Amino acid sequence: MTYKTPLIVAVIAGAVLGRNLFGHGQVLSWVIEGTPTPIPTMTPTPTPTPMPTPTVTPRPTRVPTPTPVPQPQFTSQQIYEFTNQYAGQYGISPDILRYIAVCESGFNPSARYHIYAGLYQFDAATWKRFRALMGEDPHPDLRYNAQAAVKTAAYLLSQNRAYLWPNCVP
Repeated sequence: MTYKTPLIVAVIAGAVLGRNLFGHGQVLSWVIEGTPTPIPTMTPTPTPTPMPTPTVTPRPTRVPTPTPVPQPQFTSQQIYEFTNQYAGQYGISPDILRYIAVCESGFNPSARYHIYAGLYQFDAATWKRFRALMGEDPHPDLRYNAQAAVKTAAYLLSQNRAYLWPNCVP
């Protein structure tokens, strides 16, 4: 304990008891050294002013329209010959190929109904899957190519996949 501690205790006790323990008017400046340490006052932290969030205005993006693969135009006679050619190649009846084409599309290679297209009304997923199995170009626009469609249908019929045309198989 240093020599200042008893004095500080005496000053505090005198203040509590309301007495001056060191005589009349005596100043205790020598007890307190230096300047008092200021007590920090709590100031409110300024609230940041909300800044508006920048709104990104979407710009319309141009979705490129796929360029259709140009398809050769075939006459009904040429399509009829394709049915004979591919029926012979795959060992099926050309009459069944023609019957399904008339039933599905009215013998129109440009026919389209919802997601189905071409002579045999293939959807894009079925076309891609079976054309890949055949080792042929699976591009879905080829469904409109009468020669490719007849060849694909003949192949599928030779693989016992007539169930692909449930309403049109004779």
